[in-house]
Amino acid sequence: MNHVAQVGDQCSSHEVIRSAEASLFREDIHVARQPIFDRHNNVFAYELLFRSGSTNAAVFDDGNKASSQVIINAFIDVGFRTISSGRPAFLNLTEDFIIGKIPIPLPPEFLVIEVLEDIDATDEVISALNDFAEQGYTIALDDYVLTDDKEPFFDIVDIVKVDVLDCDYEPLAEKAKELKSKGIKLLAEKVETHEDYEKLRDMGFDYFQGYYFSKPKIYSEQTIKPNRLAVLQLLAMLQDKDCQFAELEQIICQDVSMSYKVLRIVNSALYNIQREITSIRQAIVALGLNTIKEWLLIIVFTDIKDKPEELLKVSLQRARMMHSLAEICGLDVDTCFTVGLFSSIDALMDQPMDEIIKQLPLANEIVSALLVRDGKIGRLLQVVIDFEQGSFGTAAPEGLPTRQLSSKDFQHCYLESIAWSNELMANITE
Repeated sequence: MNHVAQVGDQCSSHEVIRSAEASLFREDIHVARQPIFDRHNNVFAYELLFRSGSTNAAVFDDGNKASSQVIINAFIDVGFRTISSGRPAFLNLTEDFIIGKIPIPLPPEFLVIEVLEDIDATDEVISALNDFAEQGYTIALDDYVLTDDKEPFFDIVDIVKVDVLDCDYEPLAEKAKELKSKGIKLLAEKVETHEDYEKLRDMGFDYFQGYYFSKPKIYSEQTIKPNRLAVLQLLAMLQDKDCQFAELEQIICQDVSMSYKVLRIVNSALYNIQREITSIRQAIVALGLNTIKEWLLIIVFTDIKDKPEELLKVSLQRARMMHSLAEICGLDVDTCFTVGLFSSIDALMDQPMDEIIKQLPLANEIVSALLVRDGKIGRLLQVVIDFEQGSFGTAAPEGLPTRQLSSKDFQHCYLESIAWSNELMANITE
C-alpha cells in the first residue's frame, strides 16, 4: 500500500478526493509538457505543466489539497501514455502530498516527485521523502539556486534540478562536483542556448531542460551547411505554386527512400484506399497535389538526422495543432499547417529565421506569421507556442471568422497533435 495512503487520515482523504473530483467538472484543466533531454539529446522524461481555470499561473485557492488532487485526476483523465509518450513524468507535488495527506495514484515507474523550492527540509518532509524512496519513487529537488538551506535534501534526492538561467558558472562547477560525488544526477533547467548546453554537459550535467533545442546554433560564417542547402532547395520547390504534377513525380521518383515512404503512407490506414497504390503517379492522383506536397514537407523535415527527434516532433505537433484549430475557427488549414511546420525551421537549419525566409518562395501571410507573428495566423501561432510552453491564457487571436477558440479546443487539439506526431514519427522513421 502507498505510504501516503497509510499515514493520511482516511476519512479526510476521501473527502478531499470527492471535493477534487467535483472541482474537475467545474473548471478547465490545462496540461502541457516540456521535454527533459539526456546527454545524447534523447528525451529522457517530460515535466508536466498544469494550470487550472483561466489563470496563467499555478494559483490554487484551497491550500493546495483539493486543487492538487484535481491536477492528478486531470492527468489521469487526459491519459498518461498520451501526455508522457510512455516516459517518466516529472510532477511538482505540494507539501500536503509529500507529507502524506493526499494519496498518490501513480506508481513509481511512472512518476518523478519534484520537491518544490518553497518546501522546507523539516523532519516531517524528510521522513516522508525517505518513505517514497523506499517505495521506489525517484525524487528530484526543483529550482535549486546554490543556497545552503537545501543541504538536508542531498542525502535523499536522486536528481537536483539547477536553475542555470542567471547562474555564475564558476561556483556552479564546484557545486556540481560536490553533488556528483554524492551520486546525485544533475538536471540543468532553463537552458536557453546550445552553447550553454555544451558547457553544462562538459561540467557533468546529466539532463537538460529548456528551449535550447529549439534555438538555432549560429555558425560564424553565416552560411548554410551543404546538407541543409539541399533540404532548403527541395522545400523551396515544394512551396512553388507553379510546381506541377510531372515535376513532383520526378522529385519523388529520384529518391528511393522518399518513394518508399510516400507509398507506405498512401497505402496505410490513414487513407484506407481499397486498392493497393503501386506507383508514385497513382499516389499523386489518389491524394491530390496539395496533400502529396504536405507529406513531402513532413518527410523532408524528418529526414534531418543530426537534430533531436523531439525538435522534429515539436514542428509536427505545431503543424497538426495549427491545422486542427484552423478547421475550428475558419482559417486556411493548409497555410496554418505550413506555418506550424516551418515555425522551428531556424533551429533545424541553424540559421536565423529571416535569412531562411529569403530563400523560400513563401506567401506574404506565411512570412509575416513566422517573422513577427502578424495577422490572424501569426497570432494563432503565438498562442499555440505559448500553450505548449505552459502559458494557458484564455485570449485567443482576435477577429477569427467563425468563433473564438475555447480553452477546451486548445487542450483537445494539443493532446491530439501529440498522439498524431508520435504515430507519424514511428511510421516514417522506422
